[in-house]
Parts: sequence; structure tokens; C-alpha cells
Amino acid sequence: MVEPSLHVFVDNSNVLIEGRRFAEMKRSRKGRLSPYKDASYEIDWGKFLYVLKEKDTRAFVDVPILYGSRPPAEDSVWNRIRDDGFDVKVFDRNIRNKEKGVDMEMGMDVAQLLYTVPDPKNIVIAAGDADYVPVIERAKGKGWKVEVWFWSNAAVELQKTANRFIPLDPFLEFLRLGGGAVS
Repeated sequence: MVEPSLHVFVDNSNVLIEGRRFAEMKRSRKGRLSPYKDASYEIDWGKFLYVLKEKDTRAFVDVPILYGSRPPAEDSVWNRIRDDGFDVKVFDRNIRNKEKGVDMEMGMDVAQLLYTVPDPKNIVIAAGDADYVPVIERAKGKGWKVEVWFWSNAAVELQKTANRFIPLDPFLEFLRLGGGAVS
């Protein structure tokens, strides 16, 4: 039997936008990241959870939380993501159409976990910016193991601070909505 051990926090926009950059790099065969994105690339979040569970050898302690910006009213993406097994926290964009509050909310939720769960386990953070380094350092200081799952262009400081960094690059096509099998 698989023991529950993972607390999962996912920055939706961060993972998706960078996934689109990698998809564009692969599509264009340029071999390097560019500011262009493959707008057709969508992540199958159910498959994303499967990857985090490492082919079902691990389990979640509680429902994974996904953070992101409020989609248009007619967009069904968040319902699909909820159906894939996530708790969803949605934020409004500011007047300049910029995402605000996601990193802070996610960091605060991780910090709250550190001070409310007495038996440290494993935290998975799916995000690539160095804003999460302080909360990772606190988690490690309290005995938690922290994994960062992101594309290989994650902030170097973030990669080094985590106990384990797992690049999503090898899963690019598997994670594509309607994509193939994982090797």
C-alpha cells in the first residue's frame, strides 16, 4: 500500500506558460527557449498529478492545491482541473491584466502547513521563480523535505535550495492535453 506523504502546491500560470515556451522550442526546433509560446499547448492536470505521484508509487496527504488567475466566464478549464483532483484558488488580475497574489497566497499556505502539521513529510512546489526560496528554507529548517517540479529553466537558486529538483522537460508531450504515454 502507498503511504500518503505529499502536500502539493502548484502555480498554474507559471507551469503552463513555461510549458508553452518549451513546446514552442520543440515545435520550432530552435533548441533554445524564446519569448514565443505555443498557445495550443495545454496541460492535462490529471496526468500532471500522476507524474508527481511518480507512477502511483506515492500518494497525497490532502487534495493538491492549484493557484491561478480567474479565467473568462465561458472558460471551463477550472472545472476540468477540479475534476482532475485539485483544490483551486483563483485570483483576479489587476488593472494592467497582471496576475497578483498567487505567489504570496501559495507561500502563505505552505508556511501555514509548516506550523499546523506536527509530523513533517514532503512538500511539492510546482513553480519556477525564486520567490519560493524563503518558504523552502523555512520548511527544510522544520524538518520537511521539499521537492520542486518545474521546467529546467527554473531559477537556479530555487533548484539548489530544494531537497530535490525534478525537471518537467521529459514529460512535455505526456503532459500535453491529449498527449501520449509516459516512458
